[in-house]
Amino acid sequence: MFRKPRGKEVYYLVAIFIFYLLAIIYVYQNNLSFGAIYKYGLLQEKGVQAGMEKITDIETPLSWNIPQVIWFIILKGSAVLVELFQYWIAGMFIAAALVVFVPWQKIKKKMGYGGIGANLAAATAGSVIPICSCGIVPVLAGMVEAGIPLGPTMAFLIAAPMLNVPAVFMTAGILGWKMAVGRILGTFFIALLVGGIVSRWQKKERFLRRFVKLSLTPNLSPELQKFAFRVGMALTRNPQGLPTEKLAPGEEEKLFLLGEAGIIDRNKQGYWFLPAVKELSAEGAAACFVLPSGDQKHSILSGMKKMVQTAWDFFLQLNYYLILAVFIAGAIKVLIPTRVVMSLVGGQHLNSVLVASVIAVLAYVCTYVEVPTALALIQKGMGGGATLAYLLGGPGLSLPSVAMLSGIFKTRLLALYVGVSFVGCVIAGYVFNLF
Repeated sequence: MFRKPRGKEVYYLVAIFIFYLLAIIYVYQNNLSFGAIYKYGLLQEKGVQAGMEKITDIETPLSWNIPQVIWFIILKGSAVLVELFQYWIAGMFIAAALVVFVPWQKIKKKMGYGGIGANLAAATAGSVIPICSCGIVPVLAGMVEAGIPLGPTMAFLIAAPMLNVPAVFMTAGILGWKMAVGRILGTFFIALLVGGIVSRWQKKERFLRRFVKLSLTPNLSPELQKFAFRVGMALTRNPQGLPTEKLAPGEEEKLFLLGEAGIIDRNKQGYWFLPAVKELSAEGAAACFVLPSGDQKHSILSGMKKMVQTAWDFFLQLNYYLILAVFIAGAIKVLIPTRVVMSLVGGQHLNSVLVASVIAVLAYVCTYVEVPTALALIQKGMGGGATLAYLLGGPGLSLPSVAMLSGIFKTRLLALYVGVSFVGCVIAGYVFNLF
């Protein structure tokens, strides 16, 4: 059964429907390009020539007329929603498939907390699989819930939007192979750096709940499900928590597995407890915490049904962050238009890698759009190192992307991802300038 939206989830669903419809109606009434809004999230006049179609948006009348500015923020945010939504839905299904079909315990046993080999494999997969920054967030959620360690997950998160095969050839064809090679090396440098730090961090902290907000239970073996049910019943009767010797003597390693799966948690005194009982409200517990029961092996039909149900659950949990992201994107498009960005990297800022890295965070850029935007910036005088920093930071570090990731990561993990990635972009840009 599909769960019904609860509380504010209803409002988020309605808001998504209204904003999507608003953008479509506006494009129709003003005879704008439907291709531009679905491909690039742009409100664009018809007949724009190739080469400019990815960056040309209708002019925004900047003024002190606050209602008018807010109206254009809503309009341009709604246009971004139309572009994002198709990737968002696809990402939900990919995420759900990972949760339902990936054997969490086997992954955990084989990969542990990640390492250089696992991080490199994940970064390579991200650089090959064409998942843009618009759809990476729900896929990332599925990877976390499927039991893939955070280090490789973060490496994949960085590589997928920053680098993929189409983007490499587009970069080489438009900006040259030197820039394409710099993009490849810069991406792997940042992905392995962040992945390595997070792998060590998770190995020290162990429990996934310390790092992420998600609450779906990964696919557990029947044996571990039965153990989880027994432990859950014991902790339900003892909400204050129990030490290992009273809860499951001699089976501490299984308890740690349940802890890493997010089913139970352990406090500093060594007492195990149910997070849903101790940390969440009654509504949150009902929505987020369900002890596994029965056999998780699925037939194709039941597996597909479970996948759709899980995708729906992800959709309801993450919709708020999608709306937040498109509002931020709309505000950026209105308050920091492309011509302003170009003026910041031209003239006296010709080779300012730091300025370009900051702009990459502030200027919303979806994957595949960053290359033609970079070309326009180069034509305005941006240097090579600054261009590389912009190409690396634009797709993955923009404020809307960070807003969506805030629905998955807790604050310190999100801060580490943004901070280390930003510094990595700056370093890559400065090193590029040396050559």
